[in-house]
Amino acid sequence: MQGYMDNQQVTDNNSAFSIAVKTVLGDREDQQDCFGYELMQDEGIVVLCDGMGGYEGGKAASNTAVECFLSEYSSSYPCDDEIDFLYNATLTANRKICELKTNSGKLLNAGSTVVAVMIRNGNLFWSSVGDSRAYLFRNDEFVQFTKDQNYRTVLSEKLSAGLIDEEQFNTENSRAEALISFLGIGKLDLIDYNKVAFPLLKDDKILIMSDGLYKILSDEEIARIVGNFSNISEALEALEMKVKKYARINNICRDNMTVAIIKIH
Repeated sequence: MQGYMDNQQVTDNNSAFSIAVKTVLGDREDQQDCFGYELMQDEGIVVLCDGMGGYEGGKAASNTAVECFLSEYSSSYPCDDEIDFLYNATLTANRKICELKTNSGKLLNAGSTVVAVMIRNGNLFWSSVGDSRAYLFRNDEFVQFTKDQNYRTVLSEKLSAGLIDEEQFNTENSRAEALISFLGIGKLDLIDYNKVAFPLLKDDKILIMSDGLYKILSDEEIARIVGNFSNISEALEALEMKVKKYARINNICRDNMTVAIIKIH
């Protein structure tokens, strides 16, 4: 299943987990987010991408990345090594985006973020590039397990290491959202992925999202809403209602938003 429709909600399940995905156009003229998933009997992969590069470029990049992951997953099922699979699929998606061309034959110069999670044998595996995020909700704790690959992360690490002071941090913070890694960058040196399997528990929830959600709602607010609903589809509806209300009250121009919630059986 692959989709980038505006204001679409999809639910599905297998013996290992249930999934619900919601896409929102927001105040943009076009949808550059794309999601996709492939479910086998007791495992599966879920992919979310946020494209960059204008209408043509962003949409082409995010769709290419999602299609690549799903195709690689289907053709290699069952894979021998989940970690190697996700790492290599990320490199392949990057290469394919770099090769995208316009109708006139020029390189498209587009890019995309990606978060891909695989659930297999009761374990979680992931690969991430850019600033789309993935979280684990377990026993009322809500923890981001992907790392934002933007300039803010670089600044925060320098501040923690004592390499810059608060004044330098605040001066540079205007460029904080600039990505330092994304699919389509050329040589992809920075990929966030887990080196060992992460064991999952019954009723764990995994959230993956584009920045259209977390740049409007805080982690605390997202966790509160997700924790209030055992039904993951209802949780998505509640998140959208909260984002819509908050954006209206605060006069915020909404970006594309895609959110997926996975609930472990």
